[in-house]
Amino acid sequence: MNKSLIIFDHIDYILGSLTESKLSREQHLVNIVGLLKYNKIKSKKISFLLQDIKNQSDEMTVDFELLERGLRKILTKKGNKKQNCEEYFDSVWKSLNKRKFEDDEDEIESDEPSILPKKIFKRELFSLQVELLKLQEWLSKTKKTVIVVFEGRDSAGKGSTIKKFVENMNPRFYKVIALGIPTPDERANWWKRYEDQIEKGKINLFDRSWYNRGLVEPVMGYGTPEEYEDFMENVQGFEESLVKDGDFLFKLWFSIDKETQAQRFQFRQKSPLKYWKYSKNDEKMQEVWDNFTEYKEKLFDKTSTVNHPWVVLDSNDKKISGLNAIRYILQNIPYEGKNEELLDKEFPEAMTVLRPKI
Repeated sequence: MNKSLIIFDHIDYILGSLTESKLSREQHLVNIVGLLKYNKIKSKKISFLLQDIKNQSDEMTVDFELLERGLRKILTKKGNKKQNCEEYFDSVWKSLNKRKFEDDEDEIESDEPSILPKKIFKRELFSLQVELLKLQEWLSKTKKTVIVVFEGRDSAGKGSTIKKFVENMNPRFYKVIALGIPTPDERANWWKRYEDQIEKGKINLFDRSWYNRGLVEPVMGYGTPEEYEDFMENVQGFEESLVKDGDFLFKLWFSIDKETQAQRFQFRQKSPLKYWKYSKNDEKMQEVWDNFTEYKEKLFDKTSTVNHPWVVLDSNDKKISGLNAIRYILQNIPYEGKNEELLDKEFPEAMTVLRPKI
């Protein structure tokens, strides 16, 4: 082992004696330790948490690549990095004993593998959809409104997650909003274009949103610098106006890596059912990956607020990101009859809430 990566006196206690078959897991653990060292974070609590996570894990419950990606996102959060990291590993550790997976030899789909067995996924999705129906009933009584923004790179899983939300909902109490290319009048009245779509007393699901102006437009050259600056200056005020009557706004970001995006683009091209999703813009998104990242980080820094933080969902595994998305919404609305025990079960290593510290 490279001694330069050792930041804990008892690092051997963390990694233990790993077999050759666990080489990939070991590498991710070493990478995690390296990240902590680079950020000058030294904590016995993290040492023991990593050890416990390793001891309780197997290939069906912990994806160590996902654990590493989650840490990288946590390290971008503002505030005390050591405290953020301790809270992250603690939440992962606490979640492990709630993951009761069963063998399911037929669960893996060739194009979308998951660490979550199909039977478990369907069971948990069913339970969460029952909760969504409770939420709808509560909205019909209280006349409150829920607005959910789904953003992320192309093929990140926004549309498939929306399908998980609405699959068994009462269609009278939800609305999916996926707008096309704006007209000149809509470009000039940007906020109105989206606000007019929101229906009171319903769950409004935006498959892309007003954030096109803060991300896709500047990256692809569709807008002007003046439009971008105006958007970044006024988006917080717009969002506060949407919830002035006590309604709810959530901003979900579906995060994938470049390799996963390329694989999904290839699948789209070959699929007899999904080929229509692939466009020339998809090719461009791979080319402008770094530029997209730059604007995304600016967006997070400027628009992730205490009241309306961005929730970053690692969607390399669509099943996990879908369940996490639904759970997060349900956790943060005080509807009647909530099943708290069900909603307490999650994959924290696949979700980062970018809420600034007060």
